[in-house]
Amino acid sequence: MDKPLNARILVVDDEPQNIRLLQIRLQADGYTVLTATNGQEALEQVRADAPDLILLDVMMPGMNGFEVCRRIRAEESTQFIPVVMVTALSDKEDRITAIEAGADDFISKPFDSYEVLARMRSLVRIKRYHDALEQANRDLKMHNDRLDKELQMASEIQDSLMPQGITDLLGFRIVSHYTPAVVVGGDFFDLWEVERGRLGVFISDVMGHGVSAAFITVFIKTIVEEMSVQTDDPGHLLEELNARFNKMISSQQYMFATAFCAVLDLANQTLHYANAGHPFPFLVQRQCNVCKPIGNRSIGKGLGLLPDSTYQTHRYPFTASDGLFLYTDGAYELQNSQGEEFTPQGIQNVITQQIDQPAPVLVETVLNTTNQFSDGRPKDDDITIVAIDGCEPKW
Repeated sequence: MDKPLNARILVVDDEPQNIRLLQIRLQADGYTVLTATNGQEALEQVRADAPDLILLDVMMPGMNGFEVCRRIRAEESTQFIPVVMVTALSDKEDRITAIEAGADDFISKPFDSYEVLARMRSLVRIKRYHDALEQANRDLKMHNDRLDKELQMASEIQDSLMPQGITDLLGFRIVSHYTPAVVVGGDFFDLWEVERGRLGVFISDVMGHGVSAAFITVFIKTIVEEMSVQTDDPGHLLEELNARFNKMISSQQYMFATAFCAVLDLANQTLHYANAGHPFPFLVQRQCNVCKPIGNRSIGKGLGLLPDSTYQTHRYPFTASDGLFLYTDGAYELQNSQGEEFTPQGIQNVITQQIDQPAPVLVETVLNTTNQFSDGRPKDDDITIVAIDGCEPKW
């Protein structure tokens, strides 16, 4: 059996002749030999320059080998160094004491040098495996730390792409909340000023979550920004986005996204919208205490499913006292301990019960209610909630 190369052995014995004999034999077999003549010297040697294995005499003046072994095992930096007790003691109790002290093996004097070398090779090999695993773990930790930093940077970039918290724009108050399932996610929300003082609103949910989904949100952001200055027709915007999505994304790998786009016009009291397979937002009509989904089941297909999908623009009345509540499926697919989903109906019920409350309260109430429903379990999907009020809600 091949012996480990360049292994360093610490021989600890209070008898110089014993050290010399082991030194000659070990060096002849290719080992580098370090020596110590007492327990304290051995500990200092181990701390200064940890060996690959220790041959440790038990009966030494002052600190015996058992105590030396215990102290080596007590320190994190030395606890995995193989220790072989070499002693004239052969009683069962002594062997038990050696094992309890942390020794890996026990050899009685007089010993066969070939047996000692065979046991040493095995222990040094195990130590090398352990060292390799420790190095791999350190490398993995460095890699993970670097990845964590990159993901955190990606998260900050993604956060910068979406309005955060409370935004006042064009006579509207917009309240948004975004929580990715991991550091980055596939949900996206944006708003912009359309000509003549109208508010453009867009929300989407890319299949899956994580880095790949987050990358798609950047693509969506770019196209939405470009199209929002070219058209005020939500259906046309979704058609163009779908065409580019199929060309640039779906041709490379199967991915799709849902999306909802709307233009809110307080001057003409209208809401124009188009839907690409997204969960129905809710129209909050406070004057008549009604919360109802916007749209019907004949909505367009998700982005990226078919290159020639069409999206019809629909119209709803929308007054200054009305509100719009948008969300992604992560907000209602939360499950309780019985495996039941919260459902869009659950969100609608919460809004209906708090319908006279402004957008900030509605968002907070929905988040608290869904969190209580799921007992605070980790979220399996990204969650985005957006509430928009006209200029006359009760603040």
